[in-house]
Amino acid sequence: MEAILHWGLDVIRAIQAGANPSLDFLMRVVSVLGSSAAYIVMIAFIYWCIDEKKGLRLGIALIISVWLNIVFKFLLDQPRPFFPGFDPSLAMAPASMGGLPSDHAQNSLVVWFIIASWGKEKWHFVLAGIFCLLMAFSRVYLGVHFPTDILGGWLLGGALLCVYFLAGKRIESLLSKYAPRAGLFAVAGLSFLMTLYRPSVEVLIPAGMLIGMGAGFYLCKRYIGFTALAPLSRNGFARYLTLFIRIAIGTAGALLILIPSGNLLATLQNSENYQLFVFARFALFALWVSAGAPWVFRVARLSESNVIHYQEHD
Repeated sequence: MEAILHWGLDVIRAIQAGANPSLDFLMRVVSVLGSSAAYIVMIAFIYWCIDEKKGLRLGIALIISVWLNIVFKFLLDQPRPFFPGFDPSLAMAPASMGGLPSDHAQNSLVVWFIIASWGKEKWHFVLAGIFCLLMAFSRVYLGVHFPTDILGGWLLGGALLCVYFLAGKRIESLLSKYAPRAGLFAVAGLSFLMTLYRPSVEVLIPAGMLIGMGAGFYLCKRYIGFTALAPLSRNGFARYLTLFIRIAIGTAGALLILIPSGNLLATLQNSENYQLFVFARFALFALWVSAGAPWVFRVARLSESNVIHYQEHD
């Protein structure tokens, strides 16, 4: 393994030999666009403005991908190119935790190939593949990943995509046969299982977001009646203005949750309940995205009613 890692260092040095300020800037931008935070923003936009069901599916896929990546990082405990004993001069961007598998490579593969499947045109998948390659190149160029980290991320992301495409609809169909709360219980159970291996802060973030997203979608469909496709009766400027106001309200609410809670967490780092607060913070954020913001949209008449009356069986 040591020989492979040193080969990876040679590859990074060869790539960085062509570095220049313009390329540095471009690679940093690409890297930021492939971060988990950027994908969460994109998923919120999809949920609020395009299709809440697609937003939910993509959100859950990303959350599970992030969790799997963190678990494998802990299990494999592999270094990054700039860690002590390798070459600290290679780092051109900040990074933490182990390097294998690459979360940027893995999450980009999952997110963009799921989005490409919505269009079902070959060129959609070609574009998704090009972006994934560019993302992978940016992480090696910036010196934060070995080439083997990228390969590991693609393998894990590919496995997750196989489960999504082969079993996703079957799982969803199975849950739909029962009362909607069955899906909520399933999400809660999965969130609990995610914390069993290692209830660290890194793991609690996706676990909290999963239960918040699932609970919010249930509340949204059961009581709020929000649908991203509305307002169907508005055309042209009115439609785009409505969508812009949704984004503004949703973003403002998210910031009002994340910023004060982040400041609070900074004062509670030594508290025995710190991990619980981390879990609650991100569960509340996901709940706002999936139910809180849609409720405000309905109250403000930025969405038409689409309440689904379920027949619950206890």
